[in-house]
Amino acid sequence: MAPRDLEPRHPAEPGEPGPRGPRDWDEVPAELAFADDGSAPDGPSRWERRSRVIRFTVIVALVAMLAPIVLSTVSVAQSSAARSCAVIVSAYDRDAAGSHVALELFGPGGAGWICYADASGEPRPIANLGLLPGAPPRVLGPDEVPA
Repeated sequence: MAPRDLEPRHPAEPGEPGPRGPRDWDEVPAELAFADDGSAPDGPSRWERRSRVIRFTVIVALVAMLAPIVLSTVSVAQSSAARSCAVIVSAYDRDAAGSHVALELFGPGGAGWICYADASGEPRPIANLGLLPGAPPRVLGPDEVPA
């Protein structure tokens, strides 16, 4: 193979047509530069529009996949917190008329489900159950002795 074969095969003069079109690859032929009426295009190119549509579709698909998971997790955590709160309130506050839970991001003890005892018309915070509450701790009765 001679060194000549490694040289570029298009002409040395810029702008002269070669085997694959103009030598200057940045130069766009005039007939491809603008629309048929000769004016510059006003809006984004079709490739920009297509990429925006694809990006929007991907975001909608991700939200559609993640929303049921998040809603299901919050629902299970709320029902678990409500049951745990009822057990804790019945053990620690015998005068309470009921209990309820609320998800608080800046509550006492940090973010989590806060258990409130409803006694005498005013709710009192009893415990922070955490973001994903589990079974309540075992509560010793008045006649039980810790082991």
